[in-house]
Amino acid sequence: MSNETFHAPTDLGQACSLLSDLGDKALIIAGGTDLMARFNRHRRRRSDVLVYVGNLGLDYIREKDGQIVIGACAPVAHIAASPLVREKLPLLARACIEMASPAVRNAATLGGNLGTNARNADGVAALMALGAVVVTASTAGEARTPVEQFVTMSKKQKLADGGMVNQFEVPCLTGDDKWAWEKLRQRQGESRSILSVSVRARMGGAVCGRIRLVLGGMAVHPFVSKTAVQVLEGKPLSTDLVDRVAAEIIAETDAGTDARATAWYRERAARALVRQVLSQIA
Repeated sequence: MSNETFHAPTDLGQACSLLSDLGDKALIIAGGTDLMARFNRHRRRRSDVLVYVGNLGLDYIREKDGQIVIGACAPVAHIAASPLVREKLPLLARACIEMASPAVRNAATLGGNLGTNARNADGVAALMALGAVVVTASTAGEARTPVEQFVTMSKKQKLADGGMVNQFEVPCLTGDDKWAWEKLRQRQGESRSILSVSVRARMGGAVCGRIRLVLGGMAVHPFVSKTAVQVLEGKPLSTDLVDRVAAEIIAETDAGTDARATAWYRERAARALVRQVLSQIA
């Protein structure tokens, strides 16, 4: 690959300036697990220029002010194995350890998982349930955007002025928080999600004070359920209310049919997994 089609900046400011200059021609690459598969299928424009961001030092995992801050280039395997993440964000650790295969997890990054904006992005679903914020850097400075808002924005909106995802800020779970994560796939091991359901809830005894229930694989991108908020917040998690959420949440979805599952199957499986995760935190 020639120098004209590949760049490897060594600091964040240089990377943002380069991305701004290249505009739509730039393709950011770190682990490359999605992008290189695309290239192998000959889905590359002649004008594409790769910008490798693995030399920017964005592979950190650290705690700051009640949050875990995760660099966009931290490998998924490192996140899954991190004692800090396992203690403070066990939901994210669980989601990461179940992503793809060991070989893919060793290279893939949370930044890349967000960048592909896939409907079944497990990392994005877990971050969304945890209330994470995406921090982007650009020639105009830093910006912070909740994950659920970030995934709905166009590339020009969220990555303007040479923007790139810099890190994730994820609030730590507290003693009053309960969580659950369930994922349906075709087989154990390397299979992608058919769907996932994740939840973080602030409980006061049996009463649900605040809840973030996220479905992955059931719409264009993972989403936070409004039904769960409306039906459950401020109330005890009774069997009747759990069944009501499982039935009514399907109206929020747009389950598609693909090689892994039909829309009919996804809807029925989603109801079962919603009941399962809510029963775990009750």
